[in-house]
Order: sequence, then structure tokens, then C-alpha cells
Amino acid sequence: MSGDELSEDELAKQLKGKTLHVYWFMLRHPEPMTAREIQRGTDLSSPSLSMHHLERLRQFGLVEKDIHGQYTVKRDVRIGLLKLFIGRGRLMVPRFLFYATFYSSLTAAFATMLWMFLNWYSVVLIALLISVCIVLWYEAFRIWREQPFPEED
Repeated sequence: MSGDELSEDELAKQLKGKTLHVYWFMLRHPEPMTAREIQRGTDLSSPSLSMHHLERLRQFGLVEKDIHGQYTVKRDVRIGLLKLFIGRGRLMVPRFLFYATFYSSLTAAFATMLWMFLNWYSVVLIALLISVCIVLWYEAFRIWREQPFPEED
């Protein structure tokens, strides 16, 4: 079975460890790179080890190699922890960040409008929105800390 035929469930079983590390690095750096550049960026011990993981990714249909020996992401598949991130390149952020930002803005807007009508249900609404914001920001930061391999730029 070729890599293009693998379902996301099958890919989730196959894509793990250092191979996932290489794939995450390539998603964060979408420009074409050689095996040596990927080896340096992922702290692998040798370019041949980098080639091994790149060839596995190529078998899965996730990366492609050009005639100059440079690799690029061919297929952006979000599986496992990668599902919790959105974006491409350096701008990969947890999905919860957008929800947290939206609800924080909504809470701030309602708080400025509802202070004129200060009654028990407006206080309950603001308290509920604040609690939602706290949960969303907590989840966004927790996922950020648990990203597969944090960048050390």
C-alpha cells in the first residue's frame, strides 16, 4: 500500500517518535531543505538518520524530494497532537488561542456595555464569560507547552 493510500488513522499509527519530529520541523519550516539542514534543525545525530526519517515520510506521501535533493511538505496531515494546531510555518498556534481571543474580546465588550445595567443576570453573564475565557486561555497555553517539539530559536 503506498503512502498516498494511507488513511489518517493508519498514518497516526506510523507517524511517531523522531519521524514525527522531522515532520513537525518541516511543517514549521515550509521552505525546501536538504537532509543536512533538517538534521541540524532537529538535532539528529547524522544526515543519514535524517534521510531515513525523510524517506519514511516520503513513503507515507507526506514529503517530496526534488531533483536538487531538497525536501518539502507535500501533504499537510494533522493527526494526534497536530490536530490541535492551526496555521503553517512559524505561525502554527493552538486552535484554542483563537477561541480564547474571541471570547476575551466578547467579554470585554459585554462588560463595558452591561455595567450600565448592573443587575444579577448581567453579573452572572459576565462571570460565566470570564470563566469560559479562563478555561480557553488555560487550554491554549497547555497545548502550546505540549507541542510535539518546541522551537528553540
